[in-house]
Amino acid sequence: MICDRCGEPIKGEAEVIPAHAPSGAAPDIYLHPYPCHPTVPRQTAPADRW
Repeated sequence: MICDRCGEPIKGEAEVIPAHAPSGAAPDIYLHPYPCHPTVPRQTAPADRW
Protein backbone atom coordinates (compact mmCIF):
# COMPACT_ATOMS: atom_id res chain seq x y z
CA MET A 1 0.00 0.00 0.00
CA ILE A 2 1.30 3.48 -0.92
CA CYS A 3 0.88 6.61 1.21
CA ASP A 4 -1.25 9.21 -0.60
CA ARG A 5 0.69 12.06 1.06
CA CYS A 6 4.32 11.15 0.36
CA GLY A 7 4.12 8.30 -2.17
CA GLU A 8 6.25 5.91 -0.08
CA PRO A 9 5.19 2.34 0.83
CA ILE A 10 3.33 2.09 4.13
CA LYS A 11 4.86 -0.28 6.66
CA GLY A 12 2.49 -1.52 9.34
CA GLU A 13 -1.11 -0.39 9.69
CA ALA A 14 -2.18 2.53 7.50
CA GLU A 15 -4.41 5.37 8.64
CA VAL A 16 -7.51 5.24 6.43
CA ILE A 17 -9.51 8.39 5.75
CA PRO A 18 -12.78 7.87 3.88
CA ALA A 19 -13.26 10.42 1.09
CA HIS A 20 -16.64 11.24 -0.39
CA ALA A 21 -16.88 12.58 -3.93
CA PRO A 22 -19.95 14.19 -5.50
CA SER A 23 -19.87 11.57 -8.26
CA GLY A 24 -20.68 8.86 -5.73
CA ALA A 25 -17.23 7.29 -5.85
CA ALA A 26 -15.74 6.99 -2.40
CA PRO A 27 -12.02 6.24 -2.66
CA ASP A 28 -10.25 5.92 0.66
CA ILE A 29 -7.09 7.90 1.42
CA TYR A 30 -4.24 5.89 2.95
CA LEU A 31 -1.60 7.61 5.09
CA HIS A 32 1.34 6.58 7.25
CA PRO A 33 0.39 6.15 10.93
CA TYR A 34 3.07 8.77 11.72
CA PRO A 35 3.67 12.24 10.24
CA CYS A 36 5.37 12.04 6.85
CA HIS A 37 6.34 14.63 4.29
CA PRO A 38 5.91 14.64 0.53
CA THR A 39 9.06 13.70 -1.37
CA VAL A 40 8.71 16.85 -3.51
CA PRO A 41 8.38 20.01 -1.42
CA ARG A 42 5.48 22.26 -2.30
CA GLN A 43 6.24 25.84 -3.24
CA THR A 44 4.29 28.15 -0.94
CA ALA A 45 5.77 31.53 -1.97
CA PRO A 46 6.79 32.98 -5.32
CA ALA A 47 10.30 31.93 -6.36
CA ASP A 48 11.24 35.47 -7.46
CA ARG A 49 10.61 36.95 -4.04
CA TRP A 50 14.26 37.80 -3.29
